[in-house]
Formats: sequence, structure tokens, C-alpha cells
Amino acid sequence: MRKSCGLFVLAALLTSCVSEKEKSPALPEARIDRLVPDKVVVGTQFQPQPGGASALSVLGQNLVKGSRIKLNGMALETASSDGTSLAAIVPAELYAKEGSFIVTVETPDGRSTNSLAWMVLPKTGPAPIINTMHPDSTPAAQGFNVQPNGVSALGMTGVNFLPGAVILFNDKALDTSFGDTDKLGAVVPPELFAKAGKVKVTVKNPDGKVSAPREFTVTP
Repeated sequence: MRKSCGLFVLAALLTSCVSEKEKSPALPEARIDRLVPDKVVVGTQFQPQPGGASALSVLGQNLVKGSRIKLNGMALETASSDGTSLAAIVPAELYAKEGSFIVTVETPDGRSTNSLAWMVLPKTGPAPIINTMHPDSTPAAQGFNVQPNGVSALGMTGVNFLPGAVILFNDKALDTSFGDTDKLGAVVPPELFAKAGKVKVTVKNPDGKVSAPREFTVTP
């Protein structure tokens, strides 16, 4: 009788555990949409953190607390924020040589998200080439591609751009954003298009290689 009673109690406990598990709400399916940055240069620090570390940010949906960023299946030390972003420290050895990584996020329930590619690019390569500029002209003292903060912006397409590439206006470096190896953008200060004339536009990569010049026209 004592044995039978013990089995009954154990069965009741197991039933209780199963019921509690069934009651636990399932986590919503997580998704990753963007990596910041999605490309880095071999051996070069990015999104610098205290102590010289580099950080990778993942943007998406339902990235709940306790989720972990993984590079090629290796879990990174991850911090969460508001459910739409995660950040992780990337050990220097992971970007010490060029290559491609698959990035996923593992949620606390053990499920994995979709994957995105993270690239480590070589320190040097062919010289950059400018294909198009948007715009390639503007009336003097008239803003263009005006941003929410009121500044004017130049968009550019081409090839062989590296992270850290800089757009130059008559050899003056602009505040440049790296979009991809074929896209750059830059803020153009108003004094650079205050008067009519021709402006020489080039791109300089971190390895020192400079593109052939293109012409930006400031009309009267």
C-alpha cells in the first residue's frame, strides 16, 4: 500500500508539472532584420566599447530578454534592450581574418531566428570607383536631399567601398556614412555649395586608395 501511495503522489506531481508547463505562454516568434555593422574590416575595431572591445548590434522583433546572439553557432555575451534590439561583444579573434559569418539569435525557449550574413572584409582591395552621385548638381546656397536635422546630404553608388571610406569635396573630408560596398552617403556643409563653381568629388578608402574624380556642379 505504501508503494502504491508513493506512485500516486509521484503521478500527481508529474501531472501538476505538465499542467504548469502547458499554462506557460509561448514566446512570440523572433526575427532579425538588420545587423549594425553588417560589414567590418579585418582587425579593425567597430562600435568601440570601454576597454577596447567591439560590439555588434542586431535589430529585429520580439528579441526578448535572455536571447543570445550567435556567430556561426557560437553564443556571444549579449545584452537586450526593448525587444527590438540586442548587442553583443565580438571577440577580436572572430574578425582577425576575412570571412563570412552566419548570425542568428537564440531565444530563451531554445528557438533560433532567421539568419543574416556578417562579413569581415580585407584591409585593402581595388581602388574605389564612383558610379553615380545623387544629386550631381545644385543651385548655389540651395539645400539638397535635406535631412530631418536640416543638413544637406549626398548619396553615392559605386564599387569597392570599404567601411571607413570617406567622400572628399575638393579634398575636404565629409562626414561619411558607409551603407555597403556599393553605397555611401555624406553630409555636405553649406559653405561647400555657397557659390557657383565646379567641385571635385573623390572617395578615399581606409587603405589610402582614392577613386578617380567626378564633378559636382554648383550653378548660379
